Amino acid sequence: MKRQIACASLKAAFLLILAGFNPLNIHAQALGNVPVASTSANWETIKQGRHLTVRINRDADMSRYEGISVGDIAYTGPSKKLNTRDSGKLTSLVRDSLTKDLASASQGGDNSTAPTLTLNANITSVRRSHPLINLITIAAVFVPLDLGGAKMTASVVDKDTGRTVAEIDTVGCGQIYQVLGSLQALGQSKIVLTKESHSIVREVTRMYSRQQPHDTAVATLAEGR
Repeated sequence: MKRQIACASLKAAFLLILAGFNPLNIHAQALGNVPVASTSANWETIKQGRHLTVRINRDADMSRYEGISVGDIAYTGPSKKLNTRDSGKLTSLVRDSLTKDLASASQGGDNSTAPTLTLNANITSVRRSHPLINLITIAAVFVPLDLGGAKMTASVVDKDTGRTVAEIDTVGCGQIYQVLGSLQALGQSKIVLTKESHSIVREVTRMYSRQQPHDTAVATLAEGR
């Protein structure tokens, strides 16, 4: 009888632990939603959702720019959350991902005298997974429940004037099917940042095309042009 009570107590305690690592709670509390869009008169929010917000300067004429390249990539979150070595790995990951995606989006154009844009990005928040906890939850319920995540803000800047013409805010959380990533402290955060980089380039390409004249090709999106 005592043995059965002890087993029941352990099961109850374990369920309480699992409840505390609800992925939805982690996403809402640790990372938060995408920041509210700017209310400045000359800024227009062209997309706003739980995971992504895109704002563009109404005064900016995107059609006059010939291309876009990757600029400054930084981690601006709390230093106590991430050491220099880890933040360096994440910023390198984002830089490589943005550079690759911009190169893939390139569709021609070679006007070397036209103005160009720079894409900067700040990693503003990173949440680590706890591999040991995930080992326990995977053994018990077959999925990791302590998920990683990240937030990032990107700005599209006129390379010559330094004027910001667009801003993109993203937030993401790891998923329970990302088992291997959950067994590394920053595994799922890396997956999230890669996905957010894809989203940023996709939105930059869309806003670029949005202001292009109908009789011209989609603008070049290539590193260094």
